[in-house]
Amino acid sequence: MPPESSTILFRSDLFQVDPREDEETNPFCYGRSLAEWVRTKFQELGYEPEPVIAEDWGWCVMLSREPFMLWVGCGNDRSEFYSKVTPEKKASFAPDGREIVWSCLVGTDVPIWTSFFWKKLLGRASTAEQVRIVTDQLRTILSKEPRILVSDGESV
Repeated sequence: MPPESSTILFRSDLFQVDPREDEETNPFCYGRSLAEWVRTKFQELGYEPEPVIAEDWGWCVMLSREPFMLWVGCGNDRSEFYSKVTPEKKASFAPDGREIVWSCLVGTDVPIWTSFFWKKLLGRASTAEQVRIVTDQLRTILSKEPRILVSDGESV
């Protein structure tokens, strides 16, 4: 069963880049400061997120692991950096956070049997419903911050 997910893209001057943070992810994968901010905002909503986790694609805010993993992935569009930054300049390169298209991906990871039992036997909301709920919460969080520009729809 494929995981559920939903993505929001935006721009902001709130999140800065540490030139070495992508050593824990992949080249030009930034978003640690965004992930820390998102983690704090979900704590304020009553979640108990784990410390931010480095992933190859960016930074993960794990909101819960039971009865399935529910998380927010934080990162950026990095395609332009591959053509602009030479290997010699990479070590000291850190883009200005205002120029980055940031992304938050709300997702779940769940084995097929867990989804079946959780939905059918426990009578709780499906993973798709949880993604919708967290996406709505995330969209509200982002829209309340005047220094974040989310365009119409789900992309900048």
